Amino acid sequence: MSRINIQGTIDNIRSKSNIYTPIIEAIVNSIQSIVLKKIENGKIEIILHREKVLEIDNSIPSVKTIEIRDNGIGFTQENRDSFDTFYSEYKKSIGGKGFGRFMYVKYFNNVYVNSVFKDSNETLNSRYFRFGREYEIIVDEKVELSKSVDTYSSVTLENIKSGQNFDKQIETIARRILDKILIYFINDTFTPPTIILKEAEGSHSIVLNDFLTEINEIKLWKSKDFILEDDKQQKYDFVAKVFKIYYPGNQKSKVSLAGHNREVTDTPLHKYIPEFEDEFFEEDENKVKRNYIIKTYILGDYLDNNVSLERETFDFPKDTKDMYFPFGQADLERKASEISKEAFGEDVQVRVQKKSEQIRNYVNDYAPWHKPYLNELDMSTVPYNLKDENIELALQEVKFRKEQKTRAELKILLENPEVSHNGQMAEAISKISEIGKSDLAHYVFNRKIVLDAFRQLLKRKEDGKGELEKDIHNLIFPMGKTSENCDYQEHNLWLLDERLIFSEYVASDKKISTKKDALGEPDLVVFDKKQSFRSGDNNYSNPLTIFEFKRPKRDAYKTDDDPIMQIGKYVKDIRAGKYEMPEGLEKIKVNDFTPVYAYVICDLTSKIREFAEELHSLTKSPDDEGYFGFLRGYNMYIEVISFKKMMDDATLRNKIFFKKLHLE
Repeated sequence: MSRINIQGTIDNIRSKSNIYTPIIEAIVNSIQSIVLKKIENGKIEIILHREKVLEIDNSIPSVKTIEIRDNGIGFTQENRDSFDTFYSEYKKSIGGKGFGRFMYVKYFNNVYVNSVFKDSNETLNSRYFRFGREYEIIVDEKVELSKSVDTYSSVTLENIKSGQNFDKQIETIARRILDKILIYFINDTFTPPTIILKEAEGSHSIVLNDFLTEINEIKLWKSKDFILEDDKQQKYDFVAKVFKIYYPGNQKSKVSLAGHNREVTDTPLHKYIPEFEDEFFEEDENKVKRNYIIKTYILGDYLDNNVSLERETFDFPKDTKDMYFPFGQADLERKASEISKEAFGEDVQVRVQKKSEQIRNYVNDYAPWHKPYLNELDMSTVPYNLKDENIELALQEVKFRKEQKTRAELKILLENPEVSHNGQMAEAISKISEIGKSDLAHYVFNRKIVLDAFRQLLKRKEDGKGELEKDIHNLIFPMGKTSENCDYQEHNLWLLDERLIFSEYVASDKKISTKKDALGEPDLVVFDKKQSFRSGDNNYSNPLTIFEFKRPKRDAYKTDDDPIMQIGKYVKDIRAGKYEMPEGLEKIKVNDFTPVYAYVICDLTSKIREFAEELHSLTKSPDDEGYFGFLRGYNMYIEVISFKKMMDDATLRNKIFFKKLHLE
């Protein structure tokens, strides 16, 4: 007799099986045994044996052994020989693969079979054997006359292997099993046996059949036959059965493909229809609200004929068809999702409208620049439970695709100028212009947010003090950065002056020279140092602009704290050659004729006004929100501007854009 390396066979199982797989295998074998016996009172018991532990707390002991008993025909000689044959074809007509029993020893340390059967003389005999783990499938077999009154089988799956997680709650176990064998309860030509899950000790038991009858936790909602045609017009018959399941727990709605009355694959329905991601709700006749999920089964000969050896997948592709198979798993699941959507059309449509409204509200409130892309957004590809970042990403993808397509079209037209006369060139340019408008709208909207944030920073805090200098500083230009490592979109110099956006070099609280006698890099807490900006190249004639910020609400100033004098000293150091360009190749070129513009941004306290009016003889601005003048001692133009004036001026410059975008 040939030998089989049983452990090697088990080790080579690479399917998506789990601890429930051998249990379902045993239950299905019991169902088939009852069908062969042709009785109306078929019964299967699934008995849970838990480990013995001290009752120190109220924790539930783990299940260690599971026994499956049935009143079928028992292990007849044919059944026994089939069990002992690798890849047996004894049950091929009903989907038997001759392999499933190897799942027993993959997940359990020992497997025992006790059975009573009738021999050819209708005599009752008992049969006992153990599943071998080395080279023989059946070992320690005993056959003898039995005193039993009827046939039965008992398969004991003993001691779950270490590392395998099995549910503890009997209710959870019942529902997990029912999910896998539900297909047997929906066969119009088959009456399922009574299947009972029970504890070995105690009286707690659950009749799985009751979930579809008395408990009414599973309802067949819709059944639909459908036909698919391949490329050669050959037709394939399928049936879809859509269920409501009222114990979702953490489960999602799914579509399941079945082969030979066994669930083989399950895939979340929201992969195809995002609106199925959340559970549904309904009220019963007593106005009690219940939640449920959807489970759609697909059956058909095409599935039966192509189920894999381990019944955990199919031979056809997971995606779409190929040269060998007319349909892939995704093709069938997509059809099942369409049928599911039809069955719950009203609920799904409400969710689609809710999602659409959420997206439009986001665009209107936070991203008006995306309005041109709303009509091009495919709602069916957008998740149901949306976050703002999901919406933004989806719209950005639409924008990117449109940009790429438009640029490609424009490139073709530019390479073929003879086709531009029919209006295609103008149309392509119009699309480019539309994209540009969207980007501009985005930029303007961000300015509105910055102004709102700036206004908030200028308010007095609960302790009566103003915000720290560094907070306002960072809003205008990140501290410790320069224009070489800070893109123009990262700073907000436009709050001060639009002309500063594209300055040649910007240094913000950062030392711009390595010379020992240069002004040192200040601590971030000290916000009284300078920031300098330059327009154009490093030439004597190009202007230099310096800003000095003071903390909002600051009122205590000493004579040495005079910000106008501080800037003047800074200008003298630059003119004295104490600073070099960032790369160190040359000094900053500033002489007595270089235009220097200095700005002090602060609250106009009495001390600041004293510095401006009495010490430096500056002229008060007409709105009383600042001072200006030319200081010959430093050869520079100086302005003292209040935070309020800076904010009001920046708002006024952008007001027309805000109105155009309906932001005001």
